[in-house]
Amino acid sequence: MLKAHPELVTFVAFPIINTEEDFMEEVYKSISSSSADCLYAVIDKVAASGEGSTSGKFAGVISLTSTDPSNAVTEIGVMISPAFQRTHVATNAIGLFLLWILDPPSAGGLGLRRVVWQTHADNAGSRRTALRMGFEFEGVARWQRTFPGGRIALSAEALRVRNGTKEEQPGRHTAVFSIVWDEWEEKRPKVLAQMERKH
Repeated sequence: MLKAHPELVTFVAFPIINTEEDFMEEVYKSISSSSADCLYAVIDKVAASGEGSTSGKFAGVISLTSTDPSNAVTEIGVMISPAFQRTHVATNAIGLFLLWILDPPSAGGLGLRRVVWQTHADNAGSRRTALRMGFEFEGVARWQRTFPGGRIALSAEALRVRNGTKEEQPGRHTAVFSIVWDEWEEKRPKVLAQMERKH
């Protein structure tokens, strides 16, 4: 997916993946050794061969990152292939994850207190998706992380000069959104309505 669509990582600090070996080394190795992160494949069973199909087409990935059980918080990340963007795929993947994360254990959920959505401050599409799925905009965390060169990033040249260092990594401002447990009962029907829409 990334080899065919490098534009998917314009706003994401994701390694360049050209082969299955790259994926295993750069992504799987770190995720599989982390108890705070998990990556899932998004499979579109509807478009593959009609509703109710048991097979499907790979449409992208969705992740839980920075999961902290002691504080009952996690972050959702989503990357959907261009062929499946502006369809039911992202809405349903995100909606299912929100149900799983925020529903109480008695309803089959994890019962977490907070789910976070973070995106590059300039990523208008991601920001719209967060709002459409019921996330509340909390603000912009400035210079929140380093960001690999060659993408839309903040220059760190002035920082390099100020610090007298040989090199400084570019950075990014991050837009932060969240849904929290005590607003979930109000937001849940709206998420379900989004999932039931015909796209």
